[in-house]
Amino acid sequence: MNDAVTVNSSNWWNQPLTATGWLNHLRRYEAVLLFASLALYLYTRFTDLSAFPIYFFCDEAIHGVLARDLVANGFRDSNGVWLPPYFRNAEKWSLSLSVYVHAISILFFGFDRSVWMTRAPSVIVGLLAPIGIAALLRFGYHNRYWWLGILALCDMPAWFLHSRTAFETVLMVAFYACFLAAYVAYRHYDDRWIVAVILFGAATFYSYANGQGVMLISSLLLLISDARYHVSRPPQRLWMALALFAVVLIPLVRFRQLEPDATVEHLRTLNSYWFQPMPLGEKIQRFLTLYGQGLDPRYWFWPNTIDLDRHRFPDRGHIPLLLLPFITIGLGVCLWRWCDSRYRLPIIAVLAAPFSSALVGIAVTRTLAMVVPAALLSVIGLKAVIERLVPYRQRLVALTLGLVLALDSLILLRTAVLGGPLWFRDYGLYGMQYGAPQIFGETVPMLLARDPQAIVRVSPVWANNPNSFVDFFLDPAQRRRVSLTSIDAYLYYRGDLDRQRDIFIMTATEYQQAQESGKFIIEPPEQIIPYPDGQPGFYVVRLSYVANIDELLAAERATRAALIEEPFVIAGQELVVAHSRFDIGNVADLFDGNPATLARGFEANPLVIELRFTNPQPVNEIELTLGTMDFNLIVTIITPEGATTTISQPYRNLPPDPTVSLALPQTVMAAQVRFAILQVGIGEPAHIHVREVRWREGDSSVTCTHCIGNQLSPTQIGY
Repeated sequence: MNDAVTVNSSNWWNQPLTATGWLNHLRRYEAVLLFASLALYLYTRFTDLSAFPIYFFCDEAIHGVLARDLVANGFRDSNGVWLPPYFRNAEKWSLSLSVYVHAISILFFGFDRSVWMTRAPSVIVGLLAPIGIAALLRFGYHNRYWWLGILALCDMPAWFLHSRTAFETVLMVAFYACFLAAYVAYRHYDDRWIVAVILFGAATFYSYANGQGVMLISSLLLLISDARYHVSRPPQRLWMALALFAVVLIPLVRFRQLEPDATVEHLRTLNSYWFQPMPLGEKIQRFLTLYGQGLDPRYWFWPNTIDLDRHRFPDRGHIPLLLLPFITIGLGVCLWRWCDSRYRLPIIAVLAAPFSSALVGIAVTRTLAMVVPAALLSVIGLKAVIERLVPYRQRLVALTLGLVLALDSLILLRTAVLGGPLWFRDYGLYGMQYGAPQIFGETVPMLLARDPQAIVRVSPVWANNPNSFVDFFLDPAQRRRVSLTSIDAYLYYRGDLDRQRDIFIMTATEYQQAQESGKFIIEPPEQIIPYPDGQPGFYVVRLSYVANIDELLAAERATRAALIEEPFVIAGQELVVAHSRFDIGNVADLFDGNPATLARGFEANPLVIELRFTNPQPVNEIELTLGTMDFNLIVTIITPEGATTTISQPYRNLPPDPTVSLALPQTVMAAQVRFAILQVGIGEPAHIHVREVRWREGDSSVTCTHCIGNQLSPTQIGY
């Protein structure tokens, strides 16, 4: 049964929708506008694709690596799973459909270690976004100016920047635009379009982790708002939809069976506040605050510093300010015509876009789906303005605005390609992460080819996951001669350092650190890899130890062995925490009640933590949450009178990140409690992870839930 809209066939914008109806019903000038708009879109995406963005990020490279290995292994992952539903990106199971998109590219064109070939498939799939928006405006709203939706999207800085990357969020947005277009076709033309609705919805869901939240909210709101229409479909149509829905759920169900804790681990890795020790009401309040931030026009239309430098333009908002009046009017039109399901659709899309991001923190990559309703609303608003305020030559006004958007898109392209390298001068880990093609694509292969005996040691401190660059740019023989090594590995302990064999590629900061340490004889740099602003970015050097290196290292180690003392307040109790040196985290992380946070020992094995109470405390049990390892725990308790109680316990073959407790024979009034954690099987250095420290006073456990710097609010939690 069809539920087609009753239309006037004499109006070109009201022609019924069929599978090929769009192209068949286009007038010549419409076809010209369509192909000209799409041509401009593709030109602004492909021009200097490798040059902007100026970084090639690890989250781009990982797609090519995983896709290449998937094809090579007969579509099995590293665990032997055939057609794996999800792939691990470093510590998160966050990649799915995007890897298969790149695998298809590899099947047709082979694996190419180039930035252009990695980004090109994303650009091509991203073309579905303007097509979906144009189709929705043309057939959903019968809007005469539907082609402006392509130009509006083309001119959005957020979409311009990210649609030129291989980030999986691009695929999510593209499929989501098609999902909305297919839904209107299903709802207002032919209910057989439900097949496309489900398939594009599934593609949105599996493209990107945040697409799951977008689809969850969109589906729920569409099911509720159009419930009467859905249940009125013929039974065979409903059964077909349910069957197809069950099919697209198979990868998700399969993945939940393979990795049941993946979602929780993902959110913990992102340090979501939902896993932090705070009241439920505070978590809900934070969610609503972040959700509101994702809807705030100031975030979208004005330059912001919320997003990382590499995800924004310095002097533009994510959406052009020019479109704000039209989007505002379009939103008013949709609210006024709320009873029409077509006009509910952009509002539902707006509400869905920031949902997933609000679970962790607002970021444009997570909320990028907002560009779809923004493009729709801008054209809806434009039509309302033209029809009410422009009595004649309406088409000329629309063409003029289209020309403005097209010219601004070209200006956007020119500004980005020519000025982008100098927008932000932080090219390191917390900035642009510049250097992957320059180091791994050019310098490392050149060094290996020039010296067959060389081992190239590349600093990893400037990028999130540099292992993906090694796998992406280098062949297996080259990878065996490359290691990711920071100069820190040689600064504090004597390493196997051969100036004839080892070539270091280190950041300018590390190079200065090596020079100032007085521990190395550093030869003149063989090469300096500059940053885009001309400043030295990376140094290619050979070095060796000075003659008295052993004496220098021994003296430093003796100094580091002394415990660091910090005054602290825990559950209202004043004390001093003395501990071995940490290289990650701080004392607050030991007592915050959140096992996702930790303090990591710099080198000490055993790692020592002493609690020195100002007022002696009764203690009858010790509880620790540690990193995964085999270890011996020695607890020493000293009373105010100087009496000492020592308990030692070995722990072996425990589950990951275990929580262990050590009960005392009786309650002891403690002036000092000393923990010595010895990781067995290794010496020093050892990076021992301590996640939580608690002691029990009778039936209660002393910990804390609100940490600010080195001070904790007085909180005692009873069990």
